[in-house]
Amino acid sequence: MKIVFSFLLSILTITASAQQSIAFEQKHPVDFYAKRIAINQVREDIRFWIETMEASHVNLYHTISKNQLLSLSNDLLSNHTDSLNHTETVFLFSRLSAALNEGHLGLVSSRITDSLYNNSLRFPFMIRKVEKESWRISYDLSAAQQLDMNDRITSINGISIEELNKRYLRLFGGLDTWKHEQVAFYSRKLLFLDGVHSPFHIEAIKENGEQRSFSVTGFPRSQADSINRVLTAKMNSQGNKPYEFRFLSAQIGYLNYRSMRNERSEPFEKFLDETFTRLNDSNAKGLIIDLRENGGGDSQLGELLLRYFNRKPYIFAGGMKWKISAAYKTFLKSQANYNEADNRFYMNQKDGDTYVYLNKELKKPAVKEPFFSGKVAFLIGTGTFSSANMLADGVVSYELAKTFGEPTGESPNDFGEMFNFMLPNSYIIARGSTKMFTRANKDEKDFGAVIPDVIVRPTDTDLKLKKDKVLETAVNWVLNQ
Repeated sequence: MKIVFSFLLSILTITASAQQSIAFEQKHPVDFYAKRIAINQVREDIRFWIETMEASHVNLYHTISKNQLLSLSNDLLSNHTDSLNHTETVFLFSRLSAALNEGHLGLVSSRITDSLYNNSLRFPFMIRKVEKESWRISYDLSAAQQLDMNDRITSINGISIEELNKRYLRLFGGLDTWKHEQVAFYSRKLLFLDGVHSPFHIEAIKENGEQRSFSVTGFPRSQADSINRVLTAKMNSQGNKPYEFRFLSAQIGYLNYRSMRNERSEPFEKFLDETFTRLNDSNAKGLIIDLRENGGGDSQLGELLLRYFNRKPYIFAGGMKWKISAAYKTFLKSQANYNEADNRFYMNQKDGDTYVYLNKELKKPAVKEPFFSGKVAFLIGTGTFSSANMLADGVVSYELAKTFGEPTGESPNDFGEMFNFMLPNSYIIARGSTKMFTRANKDEKDFGAVIPDVIVRPTDTDLKLKKDKVLETAVNWVLNQ
């Protein structure tokens, strides 16, 4: 469901940069779109980018050394003689950003390339999963409608998916699972930037093994509204609430927690009161909480959830470090809703300093009624991100419940509090981070994912048969305890 929602956002939104503040923003010359960018100007932008990132980042070289980063920039520039076009510049700075190996850094943007993309014929398939040699689709949006969910595209315009993956995965930072998610989400934009345009010649393999070869035309932006209506209907028919509860059997309850946001029509605390009342009234043996599609939101909602079944002390994060920089102050002041009082603390700090906050003591939860004393299991996976990842990390680190599934899509040692800034010559809109959040066990050197207690990896056969092996394993654990 997260993929469908993300796609709706991607076809309705012009560019993220158009809605967000940008530090050092300036308008490019009227004829800039038709010009190439001189290589010496790109070098100046690389220097500016590195200086800005160093000034605002808590620990920029946690994965790559400065010499390695400079060497990479020289290697990338060596592929060009005297100038770069706009797309080449976007790819160059995306490669540099991705080399820092953080989930929030990677594909940069440009108003020139974004404008061209918004007026292009877009790749008419939604990608559900990026695999080594194929892209599994969730929806075929083309007029031909030749592919169904889980069919695999193996080649586009004569370029193998394996080759496209090699090109695109290196444009994103973070864990491999996150990189694959990003390629799936940005697939149509990546193809456009890479010069893979409509009409699209597709080589594909159906679920039954049948091979298909056909050509389709991309869809224009003018069709986005009609596509949106169709997808919204499908999404609503499959359920799109941030949280839903049902009984799997008389003994086991199932809470599908898709998003950590408060639904106005059914506030989360009211929903939890009703859910745990039903659990206790039914004398249920266990509860399974599914975070596999949860992309995050308000971490306080995770703390509220724990109060209904957990008495153990815990924390979600070991602490936080916040770098003070002139660049981030410039970004804050550029915001339309900037309020001096709200930002006084940061603005009064000295540039170059790092504010450090440590969670020295574990948090003892305030037990909430109706309290559930039965077995509780969490399901986590590659789609568990952000605040949901923090919740999963706290649960695993302090053994608050049993966890099943796959490692999550990002590390709890996460860099955030992002900001946009513009490079002076190429007008590229880059991103930087100012905070580091430490995982619940306070190990700052562990940049791995949250690992569940019981690893269960669904196979292709499970997907084909629509078997939820992760859920089945958790159910068996509850029944056999």
